[in-house]
Amino acid sequence: MIRIVYGCYKPNTAALNRVLALVKGLDEEGIKGELVFVYPNKYASKVEVKYNNFTIKYLWGSHPIKNKMLKLLVSFIDIRNYIKKLEEGDRVLVMESLYLYQFLHLKKLKVYHERTEHPDVVKLSPALLQNIYLKECRKVDGMFVISTALQKYFRGMGIPKVGIVNMIVDSSRFDNLTKTPKREKYIAYCGTASNNKDGVDRLIKAFCIFNQRVSGYKLYIIGKAPTINEKASNLALVRELGIDKEVVFKGLIEAKKMPQILYDAEILALARPDSLQARCGFPTKLGEYLLTGNPVVLTAVGDIPKFLIHKETALLSEPDNIEAFANNLMWVAEHKEEAKEIGAMGRKLALNEFNYREESKKIIELINEDVDNI
Repeated sequence: MIRIVYGCYKPNTAALNRVLALVKGLDEEGIKGELVFVYPNKYASKVEVKYNNFTIKYLWGSHPIKNKMLKLLVSFIDIRNYIKKLEEGDRVLVMESLYLYQFLHLKKLKVYHERTEHPDVVKLSPALLQNIYLKECRKVDGMFVISTALQKYFRGMGIPKVGIVNMIVDSSRFDNLTKTPKREKYIAYCGTASNNKDGVDRLIKAFCIFNQRVSGYKLYIIGKAPTINEKASNLALVRELGIDKEVVFKGLIEAKKMPQILYDAEILALARPDSLQARCGFPTKLGEYLLTGNPVVLTAVGDIPKFLIHKETALLSEPDNIEAFANNLMWVAEHKEEAKEIGAMGRKLALNEFNYREESKKIIELINEDVDNI
């Protein structure tokens, strides 16, 4: 049995969707397990999916605490009580950095840890916690990361077993879709509408260049900006560029509606700038983009060029080159049949390389390797 421990159950977030896809893969492989959620969101939401081999456990009580700080403090007590009930040698995959220390010290367990962002991008606070966390990472029995850059980083810390589990998406969400009739033509971006992380401001500028040469398209920005200032900045930018009628800020959209709105797009776009986050992470939205079979225009950052080839499976440009990004948007608009073929090849690649079942097997292999050597 493997126990997967996650922090807060927040439905429809990329991080949670990754965990649920991994559990689905492990479950379908016949692996017995337990998925543990430490503390609730404000609605005390619970997983609706039923598994054959995995059970779901919630560490919070029937009347969850609403105060954030108190909830966090209580979660440490809940984790301690949970660990006390485990047997020595039990295998635990800890997905939440905050709780790693307790699993490594309260009882002799086989502890694994997943990390999908560089520690300098998402830091624990205060700094003392961050330092403790990095020291504890050296004591795990194995790690799973999402990129070659993260693998190199953690191996450099002296962790010998660091496996890469690719970005994964559940392809069934994109099965049996049909184009909505009489839809308007649009280019779509979805995610946390951040300038630093996803280059939304760069996408807007590239669309402005595109819009001057190709008429009849709109740009949909799907998702919420991370800050009020960033939202105001991008609203001001579209007004300044004179494209406020062509750029539509759609805000948050229900997860069940997302596949259709992406599928209906003419082009899917992601203008990620070069950054530590981009070099070490990998965007889940890219998998969703590719599964639509629509042409994808994006920047060649991090491990993206490891998987995608320009004008074969996607349209790639160097990061922060707004003119080049705009040219790729225009190429798709002017070469629709070729772009359609590229989209189809991109979907095929996603089904092969980002398959949740195949990626879950990597977890089984690394953990079983440890078990065989005991």
